[in-house]
Formats: sequence, structure tokens, C-alpha cells
Amino acid sequence: METKAQKLIDNPNLRGQTYKILKNMIITREILPGKKISEETLAQEIGVSRTPIREALFRLEHEGIVKIIPRRGAFVVKQSKENIIEILQIREVLEALIVRLVTPLLEESDIRELRSCLEKLRTTPEEERHVIEYNDSELEFHDLLLRKCPNQMLRRMMEMVNARLQIIRLRTVVLPGRAQKTLDEHAGILEMIEKGNAEEAELLMRRHVISVRTMALENIDAMV
Repeated sequence: METKAQKLIDNPNLRGQTYKILKNMIITREILPGKKISEETLAQEIGVSRTPIREALFRLEHEGIVKIIPRRGAFVVKQSKENIIEILQIREVLEALIVRLVTPLLEESDIRELRSCLEKLRTTPEEERHVIEYNDSELEFHDLLLRKCPNQMLRRMMEMVNARLQIIRLRTVVLPGRAQKTLDEHAGILEMIEKGNAEEAELLMRRHVISVRTMALENIDAMV
């Protein structure tokens, strides 16, 4: 006979909520970079068993937010200033090339999907508690471009960068004014994509990533 506790553990909604709570605790620095995450303590605080906590940690490790070290436990990934600069330098080159290659290949259905991503960004409140929702909508925009990229090696390289980029995205989007700036920059990129202007779309994507990097370095204490 299935117990109440087993039902809770198997509840996808509970697992999803646990993941979001833990992720938000990391974004808001309630759990600081480099700090070990206690499964037992978190389970007591959130009011769940350790199973959904463990599942959330595996998801966050896949996203590059948490590092699980065998026999030592899970730790929040700590970014150095040099690491942030390097990742965003590489991102600038790769994402700019991706949008240049993809622009001539996109169909109207793809354009509609990109517009939908921007509409989600536009309607998401600029509040810290909505940062995951906002970040997911921005990721959808970039992921669609990546999926349509015909260069397989370029796609694999970008996927490697994305694994290290997630925590930087989450840290920057909560900086004052960054969310609106991100929306404006994406709108400009989409406008050039719709016009079929691959060169200008590439230029605006470069400017977007440079803008993120500049703001990150200006607020480095909130990033590392």
C-alpha cells in the first residue's frame, strides 16, 4: 500500500516546487557561492523528504549551478571574475555566429515562437521572485536559435558554454535595469532576424552579450 510520504515524493509538482525553491535560494544568495548544501537541513526547512532535494540537486548540477563531489556533498558553484569574463567572451563569439547562420533558415513558425518568448519576457514582473520564470523565457529564445543552427560542432560548443553560463544569467538578470535592457536588446535582434538581416542580427547579439558582461563586471560583488 502506498503511503502518504511516497505519494508526496512521487508528486511531480512537489519535485518541481522543491527545485524552484532551492534554485531561488541560490539566486538570492540565501545559500552563498561555495557553500555546502545540507540535504537534511533543506528537507526540514522546505518540509519535504530528502528524495526531491536530491533530485533538485542533480538538476542544478546539470545546469552548472551546483557541483556534486562524491563523498563530500553538493556545493553552490562559485564563479571567479576571470571565469565570468572568459565565459562571456566565448558566448559573444558563439551566439553571434549562431544568429548569423540561423537567420536565413528560420521559418514563419520559428519567428512566431521567438515573438512568443519576448512576449513572456515583456509580461513577467521585474521582481526577484519571478527571476526563474524570466530567465526560462530568455533561454527559450536562445535555445530556439541554437536548435536551428546547422553547424553541429558550433552547437556542441555552445551547449558546453551554456552548462557554465546558467548561474551567470541568473545573477545578472536580477541586477537593477538588466531585465528591461535584456528585453530591449532581444527585441532589436528579433527585428533584424525578421528582416533577414543576418549581419545586423549578429552585431546586435554581440552588443547584447557585451552589455551583459559590462554590467556583470560593474556589479562583480553580486556575481562571485
